[in-house]
Amino acid sequence: MQTYLFIVAAAFVASIQTVQSGNLYNYYELAVQKWCSSEYMIHGLWPQINATDYPVNCKTVSYIPPTGLLLENMNTYWHGCDTSLWQHEWEKHGSCMQAQNGIEEEAFFNTTVSLFLANSNLLRECKDDDCILACFDLDYQLIECQ
Repeated sequence: MQTYLFIVAAAFVASIQTVQSGNLYNYYELAVQKWCSSEYMIHGLWPQINATDYPVNCKTVSYIPPTGLLLENMNTYWHGCDTSLWQHEWEKHGSCMQAQNGIEEEAFFNTTVSLFLANSNLLRECKDDDCILACFDLDYQLIECQ
């Protein structure tokens, strides 16, 4: 009985993925959606602890609407059903990236668009209106999603 409990406890501990030392999260998911378009658009770049857990609203951040080329790219690849998606994504998810690695808003948006464009060939794998397009390690290298 004692051996059985030890095995069960060890399996439980092994099944829990925790955040690496000093980090708020372990990797990123790039989500796409087809809510208001016939084509997939960026939903967001989401810091993840594991497949089901993620930090949100990690710190208070200010939203500054994008301009110039960034605005053009976001209007092309990242438009939602209304004008609130970008601010929502920056405050909910970008704030955690800023808290962990100091990324600023413009870099957060540019990184997300760049990852989408570099991995758009993976869109053929998406079957639903909501899809995790790809996962990336903390250095933005493509990894297998959990």
